[in-house]
Amino acid sequence: MKILHFISSGGLFGAENVLLTIAAGINDHGWISVVGAIRDGRQEHLEIIEKAKAWGIPTVVFESGGKFDLQTISQLKKYLCEQKIQILHTHNYKSDILGAVAARWAGIPAVATAHGFTDMNRAVSGYERLDRFVLRSFFKKVIVVTDKMLPNFSRKKKMLISNGINIQRFAWGEQKRAEFRSRYKIAATDFVIGTVGRLSPEKNQMLLLQAAEHMCAAHPQLKFLLVGNGPEEKKLKDFVKEKGLTDKIIFTGLLPDSSAVYPGMDIFTLTSLTEGVPLTILEAMAAHVPVVATKVGGVADIIQDGVTGLLVRPGSVEILISQFQLLLSSSEERHALSQRAFAFVKENFSQERMVERYKAMYQEVAAP
Repeated sequence: MKILHFISSGGLFGAENVLLTIAAGINDHGWISVVGAIRDGRQEHLEIIEKAKAWGIPTVVFESGGKFDLQTISQLKKYLCEQKIQILHTHNYKSDILGAVAARWAGIPAVATAHGFTDMNRAVSGYERLDRFVLRSFFKKVIVVTDKMLPNFSRKKKMLISNGINIQRFAWGEQKRAEFRSRYKIAATDFVIGTVGRLSPEKNQMLLLQAAEHMCAAHPQLKFLLVGNGPEEKKLKDFVKEKGLTDKIIFTGLLPDSSAVYPGMDIFTLTSLTEGVPLTILEAMAAHVPVVATKVGGVADIIQDGVTGLLVRPGSVEILISQFQLLLSSSEERHALSQRAFAFVKENFSQERMVERYKAMYQEVAAP
């Protein structure tokens, strides 16, 4: 079986990492997965292509001169036919829309994974409405990472496959913790609350900084860690400077290996306004780091409040602070939550389980 994964990518985020995990896992079964990415004129290099090459996954780049370039569709259709691709698998709204046309012209089935919808501004919301129409009309299967997504899609069209991660990759010892903290001048006695993700409006890291503003005076050992980059970076850094928190808030930028981050944390938090099933929460659980997260999207599918983590109402700084203080004051509660969370993610969200489900889906789609 030969599958092309197709994406419009601006970095290595959740969708890109899931795509790479699927492609690598499928290739381990003797099939051929190719990673294809759209490059517009502003992009000198594509991180997803570089990482795919490093993992030994075949790659192809499709040049684009605009948002929905007909030349990109033509390039894609030609590649599908010449390389005898059997299934096109798309991963976000631009690749869905372009891929639907190219796959139809090439006469092959298309499937898509809906990693999440942001609806954070009028332009993106419009594209995502078009995407939902295209997914419903032109795709043989639409994979959702939580059953809460695309509720109006038929059961025949929609298929739930949960995200999965390499559990072993997130094992760590005290040496990894010490190395990470040393790199960012974090003392062994400091208590670190951290988050990982794109610094963008829908991730709402400002809520975390507002909590930090209220908590730091009462808890001098507290440090807050923001891993990632994005369009909100300047706004967040300006807030930190204005509030006099520069010695308490650490911005690391985008780091190449997320597994190195979690050992440095005592609590992982996600303050998003919208999510699918966040890989970062699964990663924190695999790293035995207790999680506090907003109850949005598929987060409640992986966090049972008070059992595998703590949930917070979106936008509520008061509840976020109270949950942080609960864990800050009780190492026993932190340990209990992290142990239960690790057992849960190991059983339900392994990369092997995810890849097997995708493999079965491909076989179903390719069947005559």
